[in-house]
Amino acid sequence: MTRIPHSRLAALENADFHTLKATPETVHWGYFDNSMEPALTIDSGDLVYVETVTHHAGDAPDLMMDEGIRKIYETITEEQREPGPHLLTGPIGVKGAEPGDVLEVQILALEPRMPYGSNLAAPWGFLADDFNNEERVTIYKIDAEQNWLTAQFAYQYPTEYYVAGKIYEPDEVNRVEALKNMQIPARLHVGIIGVAPPTNGKVDSTPPDVHGGNVDNWQIGEGATMYYPVHAAGALLSLGDAHLAQGNGEISGTAVEASLNCLIKVTLRKDMKLSLPVLETDEDWMIHAFHEDLEEAVRIGAHETLKFLKTYYGVSNEDGYSFLSTAADIHITQVVNGNKGIHITIPKKFILPNTEFNIHPD
Repeated sequence: MTRIPHSRLAALENADFHTLKATPETVHWGYFDNSMEPALTIDSGDLVYVETVTHHAGDAPDLMMDEGIRKIYETITEEQREPGPHLLTGPIGVKGAEPGDVLEVQILALEPRMPYGSNLAAPWGFLADDFNNEERVTIYKIDAEQNWLTAQFAYQYPTEYYVAGKIYEPDEVNRVEALKNMQIPARLHVGIIGVAPPTNGKVDSTPPDVHGGNVDNWQIGEGATMYYPVHAAGALLSLGDAHLAQGNGEISGTAVEASLNCLIKVTLRKDMKLSLPVLETDEDWMIHAFHEDLEEAVRIGAHETLKFLKTYYGVSNEDGYSFLSTAADIHITQVVNGNKGIHITIPKKFILPNTEFNIHPD
């Protein structure tokens, strides 16, 4: 596992440690479900080393698959991979978690299982019609220092990309040179982290919602902390859809999809109340919102941010409205997952020193 910076070592003190490997028995493909039995149950404050496996490993099996990944693909049939495409590890049950609580997930370290990832110009991409719905795979490699990605090759996908995890061996496609004069900044992050949703039954892994899930914010990486409102007993946290890089918007349909190993610390927060996922970094707060209509997502996010400022910093709605317009930044997280995502960034440096972050146990 990647060396953990000293600034995050405090999270390891007096914490129990668990390992959750990705196997056919510990993954679920394409859905969240609040009735699932946990693959692992932990106490609040425990550390978990979680393996995540990409559903795009079949795009370059010679580079993106090892024996363990291939076993998952061979065991879980194409018919079982529904209703969404994503391969998720978990769920992780947290003792004492109940609806109305908040689950805090600190991302302490991320490490590629293999140094390759796949980007797809997908039929659900934002500009798919402008590209005649042609589907193109580009395979990237991350350097040893994990600073940059370079394209290794690309190819036209032979069929429609609606079967999750389909495998094409190297001799079945025409690999050509790609992005000869470009390099991509590495932004290792976990595209899907989420708790069980409030809706019963299998919930498609594609659209992000109140439970988190397919948020696809590239800043959900090392050193970040995510907060999720809990909707089911045990919270039932799952992870997957990890990425080596992505830009805001994820416009072609995917990021650089890869398998990452993750070290996280999971803490139950009964002293916080949230309606939507919130991201915290050393520099910023980011409040997420989702809706099939982008303008409505912004409206929801703005109101959620006003509530956040009022609840935790004592800012009135009128003052908060002015602050949002003059200091906060509204970003498009992604536009390709059914529910479009936005996040509103509040830089912590804009909040005066010694301003208390008010926790309300009620």
